Amino acid sequence: MNVRAKKGDKMDSNQLFKYVYAKYGLKFKPAVPGSTSVYVLMSPVDSGYFAMLSRGQGQSILDLKCGAMAALIRDLPGFTDPMKIKAADWVGAILEKVSEDSLKKTLDFAFKLAMNGDEVNIAQNQYFYIAPDKVDDRYQAQAIKPSENLRKKHNNSLVPDRIRKMLEIYDYSILPSRGRAKNFYQQAMMMADYDDDYPEFFAFKRFYPTYHDMNTGQLRSYFTWRSKIRQHVFEKTSTSYAFVYIYELLNNIGVDDAQDGYEKLLEFEGKYVRQFDISIDVYLQDWLKDYVLYYDLDEKIIKQRFASEIKRDHDYEVLHHPEKFTAQELAAVFAKKTTYWNSSKVINKNEKLFVQLLRYVWLELLDAKKYGIAYYSAFVGKPDIIEKPIFAGSVFYLRKQQVADHQIDAVRKYYFYQGKWQIHCDQQISRQRVNLNNFLHELDRVARTEFKLGRSIKPRFIDQAVLKAINAGVAEYRIQEKKPQIDQIKIDFSDLDQIRANASKTRDSLLTDEEKQLEQAEAQEEVEKQADETVKVDNDYGLDENEMFFLTALLMQQPWQTYLKQHHLMASILMDNINEKLFDEFGDVVLENNEQDQPQVITDYVDDLKDMFLKG
Repeated sequence: MNVRAKKGDKMDSNQLFKYVYAKYGLKFKPAVPGSTSVYVLMSPVDSGYFAMLSRGQGQSILDLKCGAMAALIRDLPGFTDPMKIKAADWVGAILEKVSEDSLKKTLDFAFKLAMNGDEVNIAQNQYFYIAPDKVDDRYQAQAIKPSENLRKKHNNSLVPDRIRKMLEIYDYSILPSRGRAKNFYQQAMMMADYDDDYPEFFAFKRFYPTYHDMNTGQLRSYFTWRSKIRQHVFEKTSTSYAFVYIYELLNNIGVDDAQDGYEKLLEFEGKYVRQFDISIDVYLQDWLKDYVLYYDLDEKIIKQRFASEIKRDHDYEVLHHPEKFTAQELAAVFAKKTTYWNSSKVINKNEKLFVQLLRYVWLELLDAKKYGIAYYSAFVGKPDIIEKPIFAGSVFYLRKQQVADHQIDAVRKYYFYQGKWQIHCDQQISRQRVNLNNFLHELDRVARTEFKLGRSIKPRFIDQAVLKAINAGVAEYRIQEKKPQIDQIKIDFSDLDQIRANASKTRDSLLTDEEKQLEQAEAQEEVEKQADETVKVDNDYGLDENEMFFLTALLMQQPWQTYLKQHHLMASILMDNINEKLFDEFGDVVLENNEQDQPQVITDYVDDLKDMFLKG
């Protein structure tokens, strides 16, 4: 593969892609999946990008992170300000104008800088690569000897033979994208059974730490601390040492088998991480999940490790496939994922009815073909595929090319492909709680009318297809509710009218005048009661004058403090009253305190409240 051009020639983006892969073993990746206009080049050390290519019509610009040298490079022919990354340490290279030679030198500088943690004196660092002189066109990396400073780093008179040999086997010819992990693994295998008893202690701090990053004092400090750990003596040490020990266990160094490695990780979690350095836990929990899958441990262990995910996925499985579960199980999920279910007084008083009603309505709503709306994926949870590097953020040497696929539960599945997990799961839709609360509100509203369960409440804005499904589900519930009675009772309806007329005459003849007057009075009271209830429905949800002022002021973002002071009112009490009176309507509080401990309207409900109180 020939990617060279004559000196002075320009390099287009395709040639650039080939050159970068041939020399560094790296590939440009789309900044956004599917993009063909913006690509990034990521450091294999920390996954941060050090180059960004923007391809436009007639011009391509490569932004490069060049540190303190950026200002000088920017003034050279073909270079300019970066196009995408507006930072002082970045420079832009116009591919159509910059010479190939200048582009390669600048790219090489940016690569070395990225590989050495942005250190300027890169010539003395271990990550230094020399392109071949007048050889073939494949740009393979060459091994170099450690610098004098690197040799001084380890005083040979103080280095035990095992450590010296371990340092000597480091292979500088392997590209860091793979070599860092491979070198660590090979050195760790050599030091797997090594013990030390070094009296001094040297602290160590490094991102993605390995033996290669330590000097002699640090190496001996680490192995002495590790020797104590293996004797079940746990002492506080530098966080970077703790990570190196975890990396060893992830790579199955110093363990009898994968099960033994898992038990050692759990012991370290309990006796060190939770005792001395809880900051490690967020990484360790993720790696433990990868560990049980990668090493294919017992199914019971996998279930235990993914207990929280399984519990979460169960809720989504119930919501997505309610036909597989009971009405009580579906109601339990709604009680967990909404505030409306537990807060509605009508639902609480008629829970048995609503548990059954919910299932009929929810089954109806999920019939996408019937109503033309994919409610679950649009408003609840969306099936997704997440790609994640195995043991992400650690130093792990991938030795197995074939890793078993794992189905954690009915929703979550792990597939292994090219060193990464492809995780199939359901992702929560934004505003999920609001969506489900709105659905329950409308179900509550329709049920109150259909079953005469108290005062009516105002409708919320909701898709008409959802409302149709609610009405159809309620109708289906009524049909199924009456079916047993219809099956059991058979009536000759031919004489039904005559039977009713005769019964009415008989009843009237038995009533005394006093009873007839009492019955008429009760009927009149019922009419007056219904009239009173109608008035209450239109009475602004029971808010008094002060509560109306306070809520309106918050909605219109007007001052309210002086009014409350003059009327000797407390904002907290007004908030509680308003939240309580509007709870039946929203199934949630509508007012809360912000970060400055000042009352505000919850964003999700601003529009609804304005429609209710500021219009008409």
